[in-house]
Amino acid sequence: MIFDSTYFVALHRELQRGTTGPAQAFLSRHADEVCGMSEITRGELARGFASKLAWTEFCDRFVVYPFNDAVAWRAAEIFHDLRKRGVMTGENDLWVAATALEAGGVLVTRNTRHFREIRGLKLLAH
Repeated sequence: MIFDSTYFVALHRELQRGTTGPAQAFLSRHADEVCGMSEITRGELARGFASKLAWTEFCDRFVVYPFNDAVAWRAAEIFHDLRKRGVMTGENDLWVAATALEAGGVLVTRNTRHFREIRGLKLLAH
C-alpha cells in the first residue's frame, strides 16, 4: 500500500496529540501490508515537521518508493491520457499515482476525487 500525504498528515497529528484515531486504526487493520510512500510524499511531508530529525524518524517507519525513470514515464502516460479526456490533476498527484502504479500497490488517500480518473489505479479511502 502506498499512502499519500493526506493519510500521513492525519497520522502525524494523532501521534503528536498522543491519541489513537482513525489513521492509527487504519494502520492497525492493515498491519500485514507493506506500507509506504513515494519520494514526492516524503518531500511534501517535510513542510509539516519542526525539525529534520523528527521528519526523518517519522518517514523512516515506512518504505519510500523511489522516483525513477519508470515512475517519470508512467506519470507522463497518465498526464497524456488525462489531457486527452479533458481531466487534469495536480503535478504531485501525478507522481504519487505513477509511483503507486509502478509499485503495483493500492493508493490510500482521503482525496479519492484527485485520483479517481487515473486508469488502472486502485484506491482505498481512509
